[in-house]
Amino acid sequence: MSRYATNRVLWEVAADGDLAKQLKEVPEAVLADRDLTDQEREALARTDIRQLFQLGVHPFLLYNFALRLNGGFTMEWMASYLEQLKGLEVGDVTT
Repeated sequence: MSRYATNRVLWEVAADGDLAKQLKEVPEAVLADRDLTDQEREALARTDIRQLFQLGVHPFLLYNFALRLNGGFTMEWMASYLEQLKGLEVGDVTT
């Protein structure tokens, strides 16, 4: 698994609103030249928060990635985000 490359995508999308928009509109183009597994590429393209978490991405990066793609914080978004992660346990987050 190329966890660094996946975490890098999360960081870049969280930091760049234009890239977040591109990921929503043309995920294949954004992810094309990245060193990602097929599973990582698919989870990013679908913005599958649960799958990304299970692939071992850093929770802080995942939260900010999801927050950017949502366009900001709302209580409804937070409830949905937490529901997607329900039942999962945080693993080793050492960087």
